[in-house]
Amino acid sequence: MDSLTFSPDAPLDDGDVAVLASLGRAFAELDPVPDGLVERSQFAMTLAALEEEAAEVMAMAHVEALAGAVRGDTAPVEARTITFTHESLTVMIALSPSDDGRVRVDGWLAPAAPLVVELRQPDGDQSTTADDDGRFSFDAADRGPASLLIRLADEGTKVTTPVVEL
Repeated sequence: MDSLTFSPDAPLDDGDVAVLASLGRAFAELDPVPDGLVERSQFAMTLAALEEEAAEVMAMAHVEALAGAVRGDTAPVEARTITFTHESLTVMIALSPSDDGRVRVDGWLAPAAPLVVELRQPDGDQSTTADDDGRFSFDAADRGPASLLIRLADEGTKVTTPVVEL
């Protein structure tokens, strides 16, 4: 009778592994993971982490702005987040003002990939490459109209965002 006793602390044996493999095949056939779910989930987790990071930065900036408001020498805090979607790519950018009146652009690509990203503006273009996590940035962009052009890895396909005001 001892051989039939169940113990949750017992190590997995070959029978357990076979049962789990059979369950895995059944789920894969009857309820497969939707296309793109993994990439969307990773983007959502990255975005949640980014929002947490941004919340911390904005909280610090807000405290500094309040202190400055009392002194009367600090401009209001400004920040904007914009998301662009395409059938093969999602691009999110966060805009934050820099001290010289220009704009810092921090961006993320999903699915994450080291793709070439161009910031196009009337006075000239800037180019950078996203890192393996899909992050990219432009430290000093001029205020005014701008769009992004992302060169996908497949034979030079390009995705262009609509023009936005920085």
